[in-house]
Amino acid sequence: MSARREVFYVSALLLATLGLRLWNLDQPIVENYVGRQIPTAMVARNLDRGSGFLHPQLDTGPFPNLFVVEPPIYAAVVVLVKRLTGLPIRQSGRVASALATVLAGWGLYGLVKRREGVGVALAALGALGALPLTIRYGRAVQPDMLMLGLIVAGLRLIDTDESDGGARRFAFGWVLLALGLATKILSVWVLVPAMFLIHGDRYKMRRGLLAAAVVPALAWYALAAGLLAHSPGSAASIDNGRIWLDVLVPSALFRRETYETVGRFVAWRSFTPAWPLAAWGFWRLRDDRWFWRAWAIAAASALLVLAGKLHHEYYLLSVAPLVALGYGRTIATIPNRRWGVLLAVFLVVLSFFVTHSTWRTPREWTPIAAASREIRRIVPKNALLAAPEAVLFASDRRGCRLEFSKRSVHRAAGEWRRDVEIETPEALVTFYRSQGAHFVADLTLDDEPPDRRAFHDWIRENFHVLIDRPGLLLAELEGRATSPGGIDAEN
Repeated sequence: MSARREVFYVSALLLATLGLRLWNLDQPIVENYVGRQIPTAMVARNLDRGSGFLHPQLDTGPFPNLFVVEPPIYAAVVVLVKRLTGLPIRQSGRVASALATVLAGWGLYGLVKRREGVGVALAALGALGALPLTIRYGRAVQPDMLMLGLIVAGLRLIDTDESDGGARRFAFGWVLLALGLATKILSVWVLVPAMFLIHGDRYKMRRGLLAAAVVPALAWYALAAGLLAHSPGSAASIDNGRIWLDVLVPSALFRRETYETVGRFVAWRSFTPAWPLAAWGFWRLRDDRWFWRAWAIAAASALLVLAGKLHHEYYLLSVAPLVALGYGRTIATIPNRRWGVLLAVFLVVLSFFVTHSTWRTPREWTPIAAASREIRRIVPKNALLAAPEAVLFASDRRGCRLEFSKRSVHRAAGEWRRDVEIETPEALVTFYRSQGAHFVADLTLDDEPPDRRAFHDWIRENFHVLIDRPGLLLAELEGRATSPGGIDAEN
């Protein structure tokens, strides 16, 4: 294949990867894992408004509520996209994740081309762009795809020799790898396959440099520990730390639910039901198998350690490039090119069938756009609002996170005071009122479950209702006249 044709095909596949993820760009960020997208978007918006990189903050009390789970590298990229494009944060976040998917595709293409040739590399690039897993999280406002893009692109640059301008490429690759590790330190497993890219005693010092790529991430967590030790605000980050310590206890490996969840992800939701074709292709790799096997073993080991978190599908992104490689190898090695094209088309159609819901707003969230406009009109900017976290973000209001399950209610209250025993949303709203909340809001539907309807009836009976229509229930907790200060704030 000529160099010009290769560039054309690579560019077309990368543009298709980008365009697929930018479709329905204005969709509210409430599909898939809302509990990860909304806090990430809050951090990005506050960073844009001047909170400072070292003090990433949420809009849920008690304040300050520092979100130090990872350094806000992804949030900073979102802000950069916002300032370059003028798009609001939720759309800029989708663009940032889509661009990160393109970066991952560029990195995988180079790694595969070097070992398997242009044909397999092109098929693997197309497969990565079409995997249901990378479609979902390549348009989600969360840092996981940026992490993958940085580490895969970093591996491509490290995978070089002196004839390719190796020293400078290695340095740039190291920077990308370090940024990827800092974006999500759980990607530290990537250092294992990275070591297989360093050949010969002449370059053994580079192995030490690769190990040092984790230092910026560790420095962040040392800083975060100091911030939390002197923070008078929310206990959310401390709770997150406890949760992660619990995850490291391998009890999830002995629960059937863990294997059922992962099996459903692998066999359907993440990689399509055609995944055996990917496994077959991966098994038949032609060259440098130890690099790919080291990647597979390291990533699988990390997933075993994180078994308690595998109900979150996006952790499987660590093996997505290997699945794409397997699909690419299978497609490219079919002797009849026409059958190879038909198989590729079949896989793309199958992937769209599996992922079509990701472009639709879940029914329970459909009123959020109209409801948020009403909330901005009525609720003053400085008033605390008790509402679901996604409603707070969409309304651009600060407040208290409204939860409904017993466990979530207890955790939300515990972020304010450790000595409270609160288990119902009614008790949570009462508690928030004692902490200074002035308003409460929730989205309503015609066919609400009985417990949600009972909660709404309790609001109507006990507080001054301001709006009660299909889609929104908004009430004032203090029983005083509403001041006309609720002016829309631009994102």
